[in-house]
Amino acid sequence: MNINFELYKVFYHAGKLLSFTKTAEELFVTQSSISQSIKQLENQLDILLFIRNKRNMQLTKEGEMLHSHISQAYDLIKTGERNLEHTKALNYGEIRIGASDTICRYFLLDYIKKFHEDYPNIKINITNQPSLKSLEDIAHGKMDFGIINLPDGMKWKGVNVTEIKGFEEVAITTQKFADQLPGHPSIKDLKHFPLITLTPNTNTRQYLNRFFNSHNESLSPEFELESIDLIIDLVRIGLGIGFVMKDAIPRSEGSAIQTLQLKETLPSRAIGIVTNKELPLSIPTQHFMNILINMTNDSASQGS
Repeated sequence: MNINFELYKVFYHAGKLLSFTKTAEELFVTQSSISQSIKQLENQLDILLFIRNKRNMQLTKEGEMLHSHISQAYDLIKTGERNLEHTKALNYGEIRIGASDTICRYFLLDYIKKFHEDYPNIKINITNQPSLKSLEDIAHGKMDFGIINLPDGMKWKGVNVTEIKGFEEVAITTQKFADQLPGHPSIKDLKHFPLITLTPNTNTRQYLNRFFNSHNESLSPEFELESIDLIIDLVRIGLGIGFVMKDAIPRSEGSAIQTLQLKETLPSRAIGIVTNKELPLSIPTQHFMNILINMTNDSASQGS
């Protein structure tokens, strides 16, 4: 049914005040326009909503039933408007972020801390999962945005991508294995040793697979793990050669872990913000992304 919702606004106030005169004053219109609007609504619904006489006006039984529903809807709209005002003031709201374990720990924490300090009433909901899963969820509108390791030559429908930070992927090992390798080992040399990588469902592992394939080699790791921290732990105790984000190597490691200078250069990588093209960003999300971009740019300026 094609109903003009402006008519329901008139009906709500008329049913509440039980006076066309007072309703006209409330809505700053003429009494005749109120009467016409109610008559139009009654015609469209094919039902009598008010009983009118010289002394008073009251709702019919059908009018009372309809008014109870319209009152609930009106209250919900008003609640929504109040919540929107709180959200605009960043006193209320929620942001939903998708990010991998690595990005959460080695990149995102400082930005979450800053946002929470500035806007303590905004709830931050983080789904910790591989970048490719976050990318899929964002494309389907299941979260506001994601911070992901950008896939090479990414062509994913339905998302916007903003690159915010580059990083290096490196091969690491202990002195024991480094002593058995040439000064600049090739990836073919590495295959004679236990290799430690992330699991096949991660963007990083797929990146490494492409890198090995581009040099006519296949990657067959001895250990496949869910966490970069576990890769570093296994390398530290001498179980093999691992591939990790350079920024994830703890400074406290000193000389315990060696970074290998490979003959083949590992391609540079990047972290980016991914959002859904079709969905507008909430006000809290916009503020978080502004903090993310501004702090990253400031950090890059200080480092240069």
